[in-house]
Amino acid sequence: MVELLAPGGSLEMVKAIFDAGADSVYVGVKGWSRRASRYELSDKEILEAVKMADDRGKFVRAAINAMPKTYEIKMFKEKLDFLYSAGVDAVILNDVGLMRIVKDSCPDLKIVASIGCNILNYKEAKFYKDAGAKMIVADCKLSMDELREIKEKANVGIEILIHANTDFTYLGKCWMSSYKALRVESIDGKSYYVGSPNRGGVCFRPCLMKWSLVSNKTHAEDFNLPNTMFLLLDEIPELVNFVDCLKIQGREYSTGLIKKIVEFYRHFMDACIANEVNLDDWRAKLYELAEERDAERLRKTIELMKVANNEITI
Repeated sequence: MVELLAPGGSLEMVKAIFDAGADSVYVGVKGWSRRASRYELSDKEILEAVKMADDRGKFVRAAINAMPKTYEIKMFKEKLDFLYSAGVDAVILNDVGLMRIVKDSCPDLKIVASIGCNILNYKEAKFYKDAGAKMIVADCKLSMDELREIKEKANVGIEILIHANTDFTYLGKCWMSSYKALRVESIDGKSYYVGSPNRGGVCFRPCLMKWSLVSNKTHAEDFNLPNTMFLLLDEIPELVNFVDCLKIQGREYSTGLIKKIVEFYRHFMDACIANEVNLDDWRAKLYELAEERDAERLRKTIELMKVANNEITI
């Protein structure tokens, strides 16, 4: 049966999404995932999350998908040893080299190739499968036919984002924030690139700032670059029949909002599986959730832009 995966930006959120019906949770490893540290879990909290999951028959995935430097490989191996002994069920990775390390040292630990791998076809999916991935997070722009082709020809698990955003470039590959503001900190020997989510920092969402376009032929003021949030609905009745996991993003959102989103999708997925779906009724409920989500995201975007203005501009 298709799995519902939800974010765990705190222990409170982990408990809430399990109570709301999620089958599994993904948590950020402190200093190693693509979110600010306040949305990551410490080693002690990861142990608590695993116990919480085990007590409920649920699962924990550890996001360790920031891009490391060479001198950080030793630290990665040490963190991997901890995660394996802690009993996490899977690790989410971007880096092929790290996948090889996990495959060789912990062959029974499931590897998920992150959305940042930008897997667009079955050949790429096979490449990551050979590197050790048992599941890939498919790009949001892929059609149903493309997803089915990957599933059939690569013979690998497929995870789909049902609550995320269509990035200006590709999810996990945008570097705009690091050009706007970048500051490097070293904590316990680990580098933190504030302004670069790809390197374990935070994105300041410069694409949502007011931009001006000036050229010989065109002049435009106060426009944003594409960064559209979405909540999938119409596609899910078909997706539940052949994909392996539906994922909700949002470690940085409030626990109350994420719990509502998980509850919505749990009930909707169950209705789809039972073939008892009236999409019009569900759309009305989703519209209310989308309004609440958009308002919360706008507040966070304004906060991030204020912080960005105080950072180093390059």
